[in-house]
Amino acid sequence: MLRKLRFYSRLLTAFVTKYYHGIVTGMLVGAVFFIFSPKIYSLIVKFRSSSRIAVVGRYTLTDIPIYIQKQISGGLTRVDESGQAIPHLAESWQATDEGKTYFFKIRSDIKWQDGKDIISRDLNYKFTDAQFEYPDDHTLKIVLADPYAALPVSLARPVFKKSLLGWGEHRVTSIKRNGLLLDTLSLDPRIVYRFYNSENLAKMAFKLGLVDVLEEITKLNEIEQWPNVNISEKIHFDRYLGVFFNTTKLDKNMRQALSYAIDKNRWPNRALGPINPKSWAYNPDIKPYDYDSAKASQMLSKLEKKPDTLTLSTLPVYSDIAESVKQDWEKAGIKVNVEIVNSIPENFTAMILTQVTPPDPDQYNLWHSTQGTNNTHLDNKRIDKLLEEGRKTVDPKLRLEIYRDFQKFLLEEAPVAFLYYQTTYTVTRK
Repeated sequence: MLRKLRFYSRLLTAFVTKYYHGIVTGMLVGAVFFIFSPKIYSLIVKFRSSSRIAVVGRYTLTDIPIYIQKQISGGLTRVDESGQAIPHLAESWQATDEGKTYFFKIRSDIKWQDGKDIISRDLNYKFTDAQFEYPDDHTLKIVLADPYAALPVSLARPVFKKSLLGWGEHRVTSIKRNGLLLDTLSLDPRIVYRFYNSENLAKMAFKLGLVDVLEEITKLNEIEQWPNVNISEKIHFDRYLGVFFNTTKLDKNMRQALSYAIDKNRWPNRALGPINPKSWAYNPDIKPYDYDSAKASQMLSKLEKKPDTLTLSTLPVYSDIAESVKQDWEKAGIKVNVEIVNSIPENFTAMILTQVTPPDPDQYNLWHSTQGTNNTHLDNKRIDKLLEEGRKTVDPKLRLEIYRDFQKFLLEEAPVAFLYYQTTYTVTRK
């Protein structure tokens, strides 16, 4: 045993003597790599290719999609899944004067992306009928002409110091435009958004390797057969598809009958009403208008006046939906002409549209009789009054009662046959 130990000791000594310089050099290189490896890794990450994302739509610097804006900045508040405003840039707020005056306390631990402190004077959302005051650097006072209970939710919109300088995780590094329209928006760290006018153009860019992600597309088509892709889906409970009726052309009984005549179960994620089902204000007890062809036919037979032919307008993307609705209505005894259009006709009779709903239940601009954005031309004094009261009432319990009544009476009027919540898909290269 002792002889073996002496043998290996002499062998090791001879090896070290022969390769001394190489061993010392290796140890030094290893020590240097161990000390500087975090910095080396960060440089590798920094120079690694960016995530290139295709966005479908024609956008300018003033109307960039909100989900992209939120990568760059945030609002005074943010909105939880139920539609409630919770603290974000503002750590707290208080409503006084029956909802006419709000005080927001600004956090002191957040800076703009240029390293400067965020102070109250930097914040101006440019609301109409609102006066902004700055009692101190960390207090923002907003005085309204009329009470507005939805203000905290409205202030969830990202705020910027100038241009697109925000306080979020990603900072804008370059902007390329084609005229006024955005072509490319690059963010640090490592995101490049590329804008395309149509889903077909975005898909072609993906095939050619110009982008790595197709974000929020509505039609998969052949993509499901593409190799080496991951597909995820998202149900937008704040975005429903429906058949909107012109209430000046079709009376309530006709609208109700047409709603009953549509077999809505052919589509997943059925929508029942105008408010997000996850919202704190959602009313689960509204009239569902379940498919009932016999009831629809019976109601139609009692009408003294009905159109010889009903024109159903639709954008090209919803043409297949329009054909399904046409079949259901003709089964109930109504002759239908499907009209393909590229924009909303001024005087349509019925039209398939997607409606994006706000996170707050205030839908004054969508349904109040005085609003030009009321596409159905609904004119119901009770609904008008509920919408007026809902936006002025600060008490959450009273607001809940108001908006539950609003949904009940709106469904009774049936200005829309609610179909389903829209699903979009994100496609990522493996």
